[in-house]
Amino acid sequence: MGIWDTFFNRQDRKREREYLNQLFRIAWADGSLDQVEVQYIYSVGKKLGFQKEELDEVKDNFDPTSLSYKPPHKREERFFMLFYLINLILADDEIHPEEMRITENIVMKLGYAPDTVDTILSTIEVNQEKNIDAEATYEQLKEQLG
Repeated sequence: MGIWDTFFNRQDRKREREYLNQLFRIAWADGSLDQVEVQYIYSVGKKLGFQKEELDEVKDNFDPTSLSYKPPHKREERFFMLFYLINLILADDEIHPEEMRITENIVMKLGYAPDTVDTILSTIEVNQEKNIDAEATYEQLKEQLG
């Protein structure tokens, strides 16, 4: 069972849609949806079992001004969301101040300190240089922070 199946019950589409909405909000933080960011969100959506048409609908209907967010109850689920939100801000190889601000806001709502973002970013960057994949990085950080 992969990390995706651990955190999302296939019956819970509303929560999954909200997660994708959060990813789109982060991607929009710099005022545009870069193609790399959209592709990343679509790849996350596909792992969650969404079809392209459903992802198009989420993308076309997300509200970039809404910061309302209800975090998951389980710490493991919160860490999962945190990890993939931070991966999103790295998707276009540029970290914009507004992306960081929104991510730090969400990080605090997930129950983590804002400096957790820096810890995760640096670990991801180091592991990418060492060709360590995202799932191994996730497990490493979960041990360290989760």
